Amino acid sequence: MTTVFSTAFSTAARRTSLWWRRAAAALAIATAGLHAATLGEHAAASPMVGVVTVAMILGCLYCAGHLWMRGSQRDWGLVAMMNVGMIALHLTVMSPGSGGGHHGHAMHAAASAPPMAHAMSTPMAAALATAALEAVVAVTVLFYRSRLDQPPM
Repeated sequence: MTTVFSTAFSTAARRTSLWWRRAAAALAIATAGLHAATLGEHAAASPMVGVVTVAMILGCLYCAGHLWMRGSQRDWGLVAMMNVGMIALHLTVMSPGSGGGHHGHAMHAAASAPPMAHAMSTPMAAALATAALEAVVAVTVLFYRSRLDQPPM
Protein backbone atom coordinates (compact mmCIF):
# COMPACT_ATOMS: atom_id res chain seq x y z
CA MET A 1 0.00 0.00 0.00
CA THR A 2 2.81 2.40 0.87
CA THR A 3 4.55 1.69 -2.43
CA VAL A 4 1.40 2.51 -4.42
CA PHE A 5 0.99 5.78 -2.51
CA SER A 6 4.68 6.66 -2.94
CA THR A 7 4.56 5.95 -6.66
CA ALA A 8 1.37 7.99 -7.13
CA PHE A 9 2.81 10.87 -5.12
CA SER A 10 6.09 10.72 -7.03
CA THR A 11 4.30 10.78 -10.41
CA ALA A 12 2.11 13.71 -9.34
CA ALA A 13 5.16 15.58 -8.01
CA ARG A 14 7.00 15.09 -11.33
CA ARG A 15 4.02 16.40 -13.31
CA THR A 16 3.70 19.41 -11.00
CA SER A 17 7.43 20.03 -11.25
CA LEU A 18 7.23 19.90 -15.04
CA TRP A 19 4.35 22.36 -15.06
CA TRP A 20 6.19 24.85 -12.80
CA ARG A 21 9.39 24.52 -14.83
CA ARG A 22 7.58 25.17 -18.09
CA ALA A 23 5.61 28.09 -16.63
CA ALA A 24 8.80 29.67 -15.26
CA ALA A 25 10.55 29.13 -18.61
CA ALA A 26 7.67 30.93 -20.36
CA LEU A 27 7.99 33.81 -17.90
CA ALA A 28 11.74 33.99 -18.59
CA ILE A 29 11.05 34.15 -22.33
CA ALA A 30 8.49 36.91 -21.72
CA THR A 31 11.10 38.79 -19.69
CA ALA A 32 13.59 38.45 -22.55
CA GLY A 33 10.92 39.89 -24.86
CA LEU A 34 10.35 42.83 -22.50
CA HIS A 35 14.10 43.50 -22.41
CA ALA A 36 14.18 43.34 -26.21
CA ALA A 37 11.30 45.84 -26.38
CA THR A 38 13.38 48.38 -24.45
CA LEU A 39 16.68 47.65 -26.22
CA GLY A 40 16.44 50.58 -28.64
CA GLU A 41 15.68 53.03 -25.83
CA HIS A 42 18.55 51.70 -23.72
CA ALA A 43 21.10 51.62 -26.54
CA ALA A 44 20.19 55.18 -27.58
CA ALA A 45 20.71 56.44 -24.03
CA SER A 46 24.02 54.66 -23.50
CA PRO A 47 25.84 52.01 -25.52
CA MET A 48 26.95 50.32 -22.29
CA VAL A 49 23.35 50.06 -21.04
CA GLY A 50 22.48 48.56 -24.45
CA VAL A 51 25.21 45.93 -24.01
CA VAL A 52 23.94 45.11 -20.51
CA THR A 53 20.39 44.81 -21.88
CA VAL A 54 21.56 42.34 -24.54
CA ALA A 55 23.35 40.38 -21.80
CA MET A 56 20.11 40.30 -19.81
CA ILE A 57 18.19 39.02 -22.86
CA LEU A 58 20.73 36.22 -23.26
CA GLY A 59 20.61 35.49 -19.53
CA CYS A 60 16.82 35.21 -19.60
CA LEU A 61 16.98 32.82 -22.54
CA TYR A 62 19.72 30.78 -20.84
CA CYS A 63 17.58 30.33 -17.72
CA ALA A 64 14.50 29.55 -19.82
CA GLY A 65 16.35 26.78 -21.62
CA HIS A 66 17.62 25.24 -18.41
CA LEU A 67 14.23 25.40 -16.70
CA TRP A 68 12.52 23.88 -19.74
CA MET A 69 14.95 20.95 -19.88
CA ARG A 70 15.67 20.05 -16.27
CA GLY A 71 15.09 22.72 -13.59
CA SER A 72 17.85 21.78 -11.15
CA GLN A 73 18.28 23.46 -7.74
CA ARG A 74 21.04 25.57 -9.31
CA ASP A 75 18.75 26.72 -12.11
CA TRP A 76 15.98 27.73 -9.70
CA GLY A 77 18.51 29.50 -7.47
CA LEU A 78 19.89 31.43 -10.42
CA VAL A 79 16.37 32.47 -11.48
CA ALA A 80 15.59 33.66 -7.95
CA MET A 81 18.85 35.64 -7.61
CA MET A 82 18.63 37.22 -11.06
CA ASN A 83 15.05 38.38 -10.58
CA VAL A 84 15.52 39.75 -7.07
CA GLY A 85 18.69 41.50 -8.27
CA MET A 86 16.90 42.97 -11.29
CA ILE A 87 14.07 44.29 -9.13
CA ALA A 88 16.49 45.80 -6.61
CA LEU A 89 18.63 47.40 -9.32
CA HIS A 90 15.72 48.92 -11.20
CA LEU A 91 13.94 50.22 -8.10
CA THR A 92 17.19 51.71 -6.80
CA VAL A 93 18.14 53.35 -10.08
CA MET A 94 14.63 54.62 -10.74
CA SER A 95 14.03 56.03 -7.25
CA PRO A 96 13.46 59.81 -7.08
CA GLY A 97 16.67 60.44 -5.10
CA SER A 98 18.92 58.55 -7.51
CA GLY A 99 19.42 61.49 -9.83
CA GLY A 100 17.05 60.64 -12.59
CA GLY A 101 14.91 58.18 -14.32
CA HIS A 102 15.41 54.77 -15.76
CA HIS A 103 19.04 53.58 -15.61
CA GLY A 104 20.17 56.98 -14.36
CA HIS A 105 19.01 58.92 -17.43
CA ALA A 106 18.29 62.48 -16.45
CA MET A 107 14.64 63.40 -16.49
CA HIS A 108 14.88 67.04 -17.54
CA ALA A 109 11.18 67.87 -17.56
CA ALA A 110 10.51 66.12 -14.28
CA ALA A 111 13.27 67.85 -12.32
CA SER A 112 10.81 70.12 -10.51
CA ALA A 113 7.90 67.66 -10.45
CA PRO A 114 6.72 65.88 -7.30
CA PRO A 115 8.55 62.58 -6.58
CA MET A 116 5.69 60.32 -7.70
CA ALA A 117 5.32 62.13 -11.03
CA HIS A 118 8.00 59.84 -12.52
CA ALA A 119 5.77 57.33 -14.28
CA MET A 120 7.50 54.17 -15.35
CA SER A 121 7.00 52.88 -18.88
CA THR A 122 4.58 50.04 -19.57
CA PRO A 123 7.35 47.57 -20.56
CA MET A 124 9.25 48.45 -17.37
CA ALA A 125 6.17 47.94 -15.17
CA ALA A 126 5.49 44.64 -16.94
CA ALA A 127 9.13 43.56 -16.53
CA LEU A 128 9.11 44.31 -12.81
CA ALA A 129 5.80 42.47 -12.31
CA THR A 130 7.09 39.49 -14.31
CA ALA A 131 10.35 39.48 -12.34
CA ALA A 132 8.44 39.56 -9.06
CA LEU A 133 6.29 36.63 -10.16
CA GLU A 134 9.35 34.68 -11.34
CA ALA A 135 11.12 35.34 -8.03
CA VAL A 136 8.13 34.16 -6.00
CA VAL A 137 7.80 30.99 -8.08
CA ALA A 138 11.54 30.24 -7.86
CA VAL A 139 11.75 30.81 -4.11
CA THR A 140 8.61 28.72 -3.56
CA VAL A 141 9.99 25.83 -5.62
CA LEU A 142 13.32 26.01 -3.79
CA PHE A 143 11.54 26.07 -0.42
CA TYR A 144 9.40 23.02 -1.17
CA ARG A 145 12.25 21.09 -2.79
CA SER A 146 14.44 21.68 0.23
CA ARG A 147 11.64 20.36 2.45
CA LEU A 148 11.29 17.21 0.34
CA ASP A 149 15.03 16.54 0.72
CA GLN A 150 14.77 16.39 4.53
CA PRO A 151 15.19 12.92 6.04
CA PRO A 152 12.16 11.69 8.02
CA MET A 153 12.34 12.25 11.77
